[in-house]
Amino acid sequence: MSARSTRHPFTNALYVQQPDGNVAITDGDKHGLFRPDGRWISGALREADPQMCVWVAAQVAATPLSDSRTATALKAQKPA
Repeated sequence: MSARSTRHPFTNALYVQQPDGNVAITDGDKHGLFRPDGRWISGALREADPQMCVWVAAQVAATPLSDSRTATALKAQKPA
């Protein structure tokens, strides 16, 4: 599983998925660790956007477009 990360559109805080499924957030010089539902675990940063935590912590399932056979077939259908 590769770590997902994104910046909050309003605060610019960085939300990073951790290997254990939790979310590490860095906002300026403050850091915090949160559960996937946005509940605080540790750190000086004690508030998080729960919707951002849910999104970053989500396990992304493979989609048909991520299947290499499907991607190859779609490329073959595109005009050059």
